[in-house]
Amino acid sequence: MKKLQIRKAQLKDVEAIAKLHRRTVSEINATFYPPETIKEWLTDISEENTKQQFKNSIWIVAEIGNKIIGFGQYSITDREIYQLNVSPSNLKQGIGKTLYNYIESDFRKNRKREISINSTLNAMAFY
Repeated sequence: MKKLQIRKAQLKDVEAIAKLHRRTVSEINATFYPPETIKEWLTDISEENTKQQFKNSIWIVAEIGNKIIGFGQYSITDREIYQLNVSPSNLKQGIGKTLYNYIESDFRKNRKREISINSTLNAMAFY
């Protein structure tokens, strides 16, 4: 079995990140939110939007082999985790926790004692 790797995302990852983000919203968030909310969120998820966000935040990816199966977005300056997403087919395998621990470690290295996150309804139990 191939090993889970966490690394900083690169611009070459944008397509895979946007595709995975759309999948998590469509398959996971859709069970907790009304269709109009999901439709609005999906409209905002694009490669171009993701590329723009690379300028103002840190992105990391979780991958097995060369396949991205999760990602996180955060800002040390703003002391905020913007999102953590794991592929619906890879849930409950510790990937979200590994991503979170990586991010928390980065905040600690940067001497940030408090961080915030706005969670979706489906992720509240995770945090």
